[in-house]
Amino acid sequence: MVAIQALIGMIFRSAGKILNTAFGWATSMLFGKVPENRQIYVSVIAFGSVIWIVALLGVIFPAVASFLLAFVTLPPWVPKSWIRLAFLAAAILLPVVVGVVSLLMLDPEDRPAGIGGKAKAVLKGYPYTLGLALTLIMMTVFAPILKVRTLIKRWTDQHVPVVVEANDYLDVVGDVQQALARGGLRTERRQASWMMRFPTRVLTLFAGGAVEHLVADRLTVLAAPTVEVTLHPSDLIISGKNLDASHAHAVITEQLTFTKAYMTWSKDANKLEDRLRAVWQQARATSNGTVPADVMGRLERIGEDLHKAALPYEEWETLFREKLVVERALLRVAAGITDRPREPTEASPRELQRETVARGSGERSLLAIVPLAMAALAGAALAARALVDERPRLAEHTGLWNS
Repeated sequence: MVAIQALIGMIFRSAGKILNTAFGWATSMLFGKVPENRQIYVSVIAFGSVIWIVALLGVIFPAVASFLLAFVTLPPWVPKSWIRLAFLAAAILLPVVVGVVSLLMLDPEDRPAGIGGKAKAVLKGYPYTLGLALTLIMMTVFAPILKVRTLIKRWTDQHVPVVVEANDYLDVVGDVQQALARGGLRTERRQASWMMRFPTRVLTLFAGGAVEHLVADRLTVLAAPTVEVTLHPSDLIISGKNLDASHAHAVITEQLTFTKAYMTWSKDANKLEDRLRAVWQQARATSNGTVPADVMGRLERIGEDLHKAALPYEEWETLFREKLVVERALLRVAAGITDRPREPTEASPRELQRETVARGSGERSLLAIVPLAMAALAGAALAARALVDERPRLAEHTGLWNS
């Protein structure tokens, strides 16, 4: 009997590890990588919803509660009648906790105004919890199936932090696709697998706009033979073999300058990014062959504020790169190379003219070389023939050839 209990315990521990891994895949596929200041909130609402569904099952089906409690050693002083009450209390209160946490997850300016608005948002925790519980259960089943494909291909995932508003989602997908195309990666726009779309649809059905900053209603994948790029509201996932994914990551970093998406997560970094985008737009609109003095002044102040800002290194690096892009574009205007700041791969008319001139010069040089080469070959042929004709006479004097 003891051996059987030990075997059952080992099986359930292994099953627990497998479920934990599948649950981790499920949350990652559903939300992507979320900003650090939201990670704890997402973990609370995810685990809270799963515990809630277990508590609800324990209330509705006492046999389920008895089965679960068989794996927990309770103190002898705990009455069995309290267990049912504990499950009932968890089923009632956990959605309230989820509602409060989901409210705290929003930025202060995005939270409902007034006590009534906040109370209504908290009460939405009940459908939110139900939708998230059902979604996570489905994703825990589907995630290993979806993961098998990447494991067989030996693909890895690389993450690019972004913040995309729901209304701008498809525009940003288009910007990413164009950036990849400029870098030589032609992709096809596809809908995500139904195993991703259906659970997401269930969640948005129950939670409504409360999750639009976490999941995309029209989750889209940009697919190429070697990589796939999936855009979440707070994460850009690049899947592929290590070097292929790194190449796509580098292309996006180089080509994707200023779009409707933020390339940073925190509010402080977003504000600096807004200021850089405003300088970029002003410079492109007003340069006209010269660099406006106020543009350089604004850029210099942004650099000073960036130097003082307390930001994670990844965000500082992103903002510093964007500032360098603006500075480089303005320097090209000041040097007379172009008439206005341009995107990294956007050639100026003068550069196109120089390229055309250089190509024309190369073609003319090639045409000039061809006749010279032909004359040289003809001369060599005549010299060889004269040498053959003089062979008998040379033999008489030098003995170099035998008749």
